[in-house]
Parts: sequence; structure tokens; C-alpha cells
Amino acid sequence: MDRLQFLERTYTRESRFSYDCHACKRCCHDKIIHVNPYEAARLAGYLGLTTTELLNRHTSANGTTLKQTEQGACIFLTAQGCGVHPDRPLVCRLYPLGRRVTADGKETFREVLPHPQTEGQYGSSGTVQEFLTKQGAQPFIEAVERYVAVVGRMADKIRSLMRQDNNLGIDIKDIVEHYPDPESSDVPSWVDLDQAVERFCTRHQIEVPTNVESRMRLHVQAIEEWLGHSSSHQGGAHDGEG
Repeated sequence: MDRLQFLERTYTRESRFSYDCHACKRCCHDKIIHVNPYEAARLAGYLGLTTTELLNRHTSANGTTLKQTEQGACIFLTAQGCGVHPDRPLVCRLYPLGRRVTADGKETFREVLPHPQTEGQYGSSGTVQEFLTKQGAQPFIEAVERYVAVVGRMADKIRSLMRQDNNLGIDIKDIVEHYPDPESSDVPSWVDLDQAVERFCTRHQIEVPTNVESRMRLHVQAIEEWLGHSSSHQGGAHDGEG
């Protein structure tokens, strides 16, 4: 059956689904691969880089997407296949599925449009959950959920500040791009997990963990701490007015 007939089908984790990749590499071209700070940290660790180095060398769009070659291939694609396969981002692990979560937390999956000459084999010998487990997707899904939540709180903060008359002298652009302080880079410093965690650990006089999951949790805490400090500063400035 033509895969186009499956594009509108909605799957849950219990749905019958299987996919065997035959490394034709066709899905590694002309795709925008988004990465969050956890995924950047996983890639950096695999390559023996800091997240600062990884973001500056291998990402675009302010550190949020992987670069492509002039031929449109993923920057990490090699002649043998994915050069970072053990620590590849979630979108690559989910392929050929896409994941959607509604505001009320309902999770569904759909097939994405395949390359017309893909050599991947679709089937129904397993479930979506079994596919996700095989791909090692769950830690990446949990990271996405953490960052979606904290970025949502950042967005709320920005909207709150934009509603003010800005008598506080707050630079909205600076907040978006340079949490918690400016860096000489096109990558917003809040995106750079290693730098943010190092500053957080220095402030709290704790050792920087080597485990990437632990560092991600501290990264989220660092952002939330900054948001709380920003709120306190904002409130204090208002208390002194009038």
C-alpha cells in the first residue's frame, strides 16, 4: 500500500507499527533538524566537545538547528551513515514518525512524508511503544517535555514584561537572547547548557556533574532560578514606584 495513505493516520503508543531502516541515508537530506540543549549536550559528549564548541561549529538558527552541507545533507552524515548515531536527536530517533502533544497532554504520532525512494521497510510486527524503546527515545522525550515547560515560562515572563510601560528599563531582546548574561556568540547563552550549568554550580558552590541527565536538570533549575530572580527584581522595582 502507498505510504501516502498512512499520513493522516493517528497512532498511539499501543498502535501496531514497525519500521526497519536500511541506511539508505535519503532521510538525512533537506531536513531541518531541531536540537534542544539536552540534545546538543548529548552530541557534544559523543564528539568530545563542549556544548559551546558544538553549538558554534555545528548549529545554525541561534543554536537551535543542525547545519547542513552545501548539498543539503545533515552536517553529521558520513559515507557510512549517521556519524553521531548513538546520540542522534529525537527527531531522527522518531523517524518515520512525528510526535504531537496537545495542551491537555494527549500524545499522538503520525507518519511523516517519506522520501519517494526510501529503502526503509514499514510493517505492523510491533507497536509504537516497542519502536520508541528500540530507538532509545524516552530520555529525549522527557528532555523535550522539560524544556517545553521552562521555555513556556520564559515566554510568559517576556509577555509580562512587554505589557509593562518599560519604566524599569528592561531590554526584552536582551532577556530573550542573553539569559543570564551576554556572551560573545550568536548562540543565546541560555541555550548553552555547559556554560549555564557551570555558572549555576559556581554560584551554589557545587560540583558540576558529569552525567548529562543531571546537568540537564541543573540547566533547567538555572533557568527557573533566573526567572524567579527576575520576577523578584521586577516586583521590587514596582514596590519602589509611586
